[in-house]
Amino acid sequence: MGVLMAVVAHPDDEAFGMGGTLARYAAEGHVVYVVSATRGEAGQIAGEVAAPANLPVVRERELGCACRAYGARPPMFLDYLDGQLPIVHQGQAVGKLVRLIRELRPDVIITFGPDGVYGHYDHIAVHRWATIAYTLANDPDCFPGQLDEVCQPHQVHKLYYQVLLEEELEEWRAQGQEPVVMMDDVPFPMVGWKRSDISTVIDIRAYAEAKRAGLLCHRSQISDASEWTGEEALASSMFREEVYVLARSTVERPDGVEDDLFRGLGRNHGDRTEGCRRPPTRP
Repeated sequence: MGVLMAVVAHPDDEAFGMGGTLARYAAEGHVVYVVSATRGEAGQIAGEVAAPANLPVVRERELGCACRAYGARPPMFLDYLDGQLPIVHQGQAVGKLVRLIRELRPDVIITFGPDGVYGHYDHIAVHRWATIAYTLANDPDCFPGQLDEVCQPHQVHKLYYQVLLEEELEEWRAQGQEPVVMMDDVPFPMVGWKRSDISTVIDIRAYAEAKRAGLLCHRSQISDASEWTGEEALASSMFREEVYVLARSTVERPDGVEDDLFRGLGRNHGDRTEGCRRPPTRP
């Protein structure tokens, strides 16, 4: 089977647009990893489950809980601070991600699109890192100090951007919810894509409960009064499908809309050993 890597900026980023996809491929026997650039230290706290002083620890545990709900491996972190991704050393950040790609040898990477879903600057930074790392991970002239007899360049076969449909945002408006995210007390509108621009639609109805379980792990970010805590949330289109744009591929692109991120890769995708030596990650 294959290896899927999701690259996000903060704990809970994976839950809304990727959770069902992660659960599906884990259930099918693929190895699924979630890499978060930060621990969400600057997140707004919902309820009394955390305080600013322990928020990074709480959110790390919440992402671990979510990964267990999806059936994914324990999460990994790039150890940057929430809100600072555009101003860190960009080459070093890409180098960290290149090393993880060479270690974990994913067949498919999913990350944010160029709009960062709603323009979040951390999301956009991660989008750029993942897009660049997709190419550099297979170039022996890039970050050659990472390479030795067991750590070698790796070709990721596909890179996907997770995006939102315009029609999903219209559904929210019809229910009286404006599709915006508050950042620093300013509403940032979510960006919708036309269905005609979507390359890949993943049916997640069979994994809706796993997605919801992962979402509810992030209790420091989702209050008890949230619309996502009730069973009625499962009727939302968010629990029926997740959509992607195929950005890079080493295999022939589909003529129409595909329904499988691993389409064209076959059942076995090469050596799954973790080639680069690294210290163990936290559980």
